[in-house]
Amino acid sequence: MTTKIEMIQETESSRSILSRLLWVSPLAMLVATVSNLGLYSAAGRLFPEVSAWSGAGPGQIVGANIVYLIAGAIVFALVARFSSRPARHFLIIATVGLLLSLWLPLSAAFGYGPPGTPAASVVTAVTLSLMHVISFLITVPLFIRLALD
Repeated sequence: MTTKIEMIQETESSRSILSRLLWVSPLAMLVATVSNLGLYSAAGRLFPEVSAWSGAGPGQIVGANIVYLIAGAIVFALVARFSSRPARHFLIIATVGLLLSLWLPLSAAFGYGPPGTPAASVVTAVTLSLMHVISFLITVPLFIRLALD
């Protein structure tokens, strides 16, 4: 007597992931933007050179969050569609993206900021770097937990 066992792996449809991503993405953008503006305001009160630097302001912070997180949502959708382990692969890609994005605030401290702006102080570069880390720490778990599960 032989028994045939079939293993069926359930995969979630990409439509359900995309439909959840449509509400998770704006939520992540809102939470990350509010958190970054709070950090920027607090750092500006403690260290006035942070808010005095002309290379970053509330408008740039909001705009950068939206642009970066739209790009992150697109990458997440592609990873969820084509990956066998989307949570793990997205975490790896997002971590590499975070490390690459830290080059912008660090280069601003060395004088390679926006044209016509002076070099950012160390405190400003650290604050801007922390904003990238905060966005990462908010967005990646939201995408993985709410869009995949």
